[in-house]
Amino acid sequence: MMAVAPPYRLDRTLSCGQCFRWSVVPGSDRVAARGVVDGAVAVVTQHAHGLSVDWQGPEGSVPRLMRHLGADEPLAEIETVLGEDAVLDRLLPRTSGIALMRQDPWECLVSYVISAFNNIPKIVQTIDRLSRRFGKVIAPDAWAFPRPERLATARLEALRACLLGYRAPYVRDLARLVARGEIDLEAVTRLPYDDARKTLLSLPGVGEKVAECVLLFGLGHREAFPVDVWVNRAVERWYSKGRPRAPRTIRAWARDRFGPLAGYAQQHLFAGARMLERKRPEIRSIGTAGRGAALYKAQGGSRCGRFA
Repeated sequence: MMAVAPPYRLDRTLSCGQCFRWSVVPGSDRVAARGVVDGAVAVVTQHAHGLSVDWQGPEGSVPRLMRHLGADEPLAEIETVLGEDAVLDRLLPRTSGIALMRQDPWECLVSYVISAFNNIPKIVQTIDRLSRRFGKVIAPDAWAFPRPERLATARLEALRACLLGYRAPYVRDLARLVARGEIDLEAVTRLPYDDARKTLLSLPGVGEKVAECVLLFGLGHREAFPVDVWVNRAVERWYSKGRPRAPRTIRAWARDRFGPLAGYAQQHLFAGARMLERKRPEIRSIGTAGRGAALYKAQGGSRCGRFA
């Protein structure tokens, strides 16, 4: 059993569109999920005081799995700071426990290139087909995510058969760049946010939103703030009184307002906007923010921004 401090919630973390290789195990009286991490199948169950893990990953690397799931994050402290924002303070009782996952940069990059102008069920299906066709078998019903060297030599017809569509050339071109060593994703991980973002935007199939997702979920830049339709809707409704805002404007505002916790704020706004569609009468009264959240105190600063 791995101890995990409250308010961590495995179910909420895995249901926020961060990762596409985890699924909830049906028929359990506790939250249990199954995924593929580091080329091995993991089954994780949340109990009252921690997580039990069934995983045949690299020896001694269960802490790495906990890091992948964001279970080592100081969520109580993070949510205390986020709660200084009036909107997030109203959302947190319904979204508390969401952690930011730390994913393999290569798998994360390809997954989010696939995600562009796509929906989650189709993304999951595409990644599954890609792994079945080009990945290594690791269990009777599980496959590792394909390595760049394997996808670099794939025929476009075979990639399109995995439901990649127009994204097939992008995936193959990315694989070739990584396989040839022209892009070192581990080196990109060590770059400052602006430099890493510039590098990602130079890659095939990577636009503004995809770059922000990879920065946040794959490269560990917690100040990244992906803007999709849900987040755009949340910001316009709860912060800008319904006035339309361009994604670029929203990203700049979010980084100024939430600083190194912008990525966390994004996840709570994403979850809140989706809940609003399902339970509109329950939370539609959330108003615009009073004062902005302070920057994560452990990293310094207390500056908050606002829309002009």
